[in-house]
Amino acid sequence: MDDFSFQQRQTQSQVQRLSQNLVYGLKMLQMPTRELRSEIYRVVNENPALEIVSDPGARLEGGEWEGQAQYKSQDYQTLLENREDNRETLQQHLMHQLNSMRLSPDEYELSQKLIYNLDKNGCYGSMRAPESLLDKKRPLQTPAMLKRCIERIQNMDPVGTCCKNLEESLFVQAKIAGNASPLTLFILDGRLDFLNPPEPEKVAKKLKDFISDWHSKKFASKLPVEDEKINVQTVTEAIHYILRLNPHPASDYSWEAAPAESALPDIVLTVTKEAGIIPADDFASGKIAIPKKDFHFQVKYASGVLPEIRLSPSAWSRYDRQTVESAKQFLSNIHFRQNTIVLQGCAIVKNQLDFFEKGPGHIKPLTRSQVARSLGIHLSTVSRMSARKNSKYIQTEFGLFPASYFFSSGVAISQPAGEGGSSTAEGSISAEAVKIKMSEILSAQNGEKLSDNALTKILNESGIKIARRTVAKYRSQLGLQNSYKRRLP
Repeated sequence: MDDFSFQQRQTQSQVQRLSQNLVYGLKMLQMPTRELRSEIYRVVNENPALEIVSDPGARLEGGEWEGQAQYKSQDYQTLLENREDNRETLQQHLMHQLNSMRLSPDEYELSQKLIYNLDKNGCYGSMRAPESLLDKKRPLQTPAMLKRCIERIQNMDPVGTCCKNLEESLFVQAKIAGNASPLTLFILDGRLDFLNPPEPEKVAKKLKDFISDWHSKKFASKLPVEDEKINVQTVTEAIHYILRLNPHPASDYSWEAAPAESALPDIVLTVTKEAGIIPADDFASGKIAIPKKDFHFQVKYASGVLPEIRLSPSAWSRYDRQTVESAKQFLSNIHFRQNTIVLQGCAIVKNQLDFFEKGPGHIKPLTRSQVARSLGIHLSTVSRMSARKNSKYIQTEFGLFPASYFFSSGVAISQPAGEGGSSTAEGSISAEAVKIKMSEILSAQNGEKLSDNALTKILNESGIKIARRTVAKYRSQLGLQNSYKRRLP
């Protein structure tokens, strides 16, 4: 029989436990804007030490204003804006025209997404970027098809919808009409500010000064209006033409959201290009420096639809300490959410400068782990902001993109390092770029069914170092079966 003995030992270990407040703060980080609005109102209604200063997102629901009673009183103009609109919606009007066209399933689906992605002005600038509507599981939905779909909708009645903004809409209307002078198109192409004020003499002088300044730059190309006469008469004709265009093509119709996506995108950040050189990055202020450039990027927290709350000025004198401390902790959690999202936005911009300078198609390999390490935060914190499911969106110069769009794994590439040498330079390309390349190759085969081995060989010859099993995985993600099943009738 074995002897059993008991010994008492003293050990020391370090255990990390998340406090209840920290858990709640991380939960708030993941909340979509709509849910956070409800949470703010719930906490304010339960804690009298907090008060709402303003709420730009307040709206009528069931005859009453959302939120506290003090926000129920609104003027007559607001009531008019929120009354039921029985007019035909812009989406219904465009879909009626789309349904009468003979389109492939891919073009129809993509066109429908574009139509339901338009805002109340008939533009997409405040909605999702058109490129983000492409279905990666449909290899035929390429950027070229997207361009055709956009142009098709722009030509529908009313002419000039599906543009980035109303200024571009005027330019599109003039191009489609086909009777605008080169001078008119030149003004409409991003130079409407020349018409402020719309006095022909002053506009003509601005145009001449612009052309003169343009040619003072090195390697300046020829402008399309250099062979045109720029004088008071030609400028007057251009102004009169522009004034006859429709500045609000969607004004005769009401608006509706997509049936399956009635909630607006959860925009949490805006990234803008600002003039001026800054010596170094300042993440605390949301500023990203651009080496050797005369501009920088500004990252801002998009809190426009959230109510602004504060600690009541008389909180300490009217309420007990526990109530006030609870209110202060809630405000701290709100600020933690805001600061964490802005920091992650700065890291994304810093790592994806090519995209924010040049636009879609210039995404580099980037993982959430890289962002977490660079900021010194946990990987799960980054994942809460950029998860593909319920992803938060970032408003950019090129449109609205989900935060997950900026994260992509990398594939090694090689390319000639010099003009006369045989050595190669190593680098990497994002997985999304490889999938686009695969889609282009398959689309160019005119029905030929390439095997995974053949596709791998083509990619390797182009400098993309990729294994056959990786090609098979990406092909599956594009929604394509293997070549044998694709050959079956």
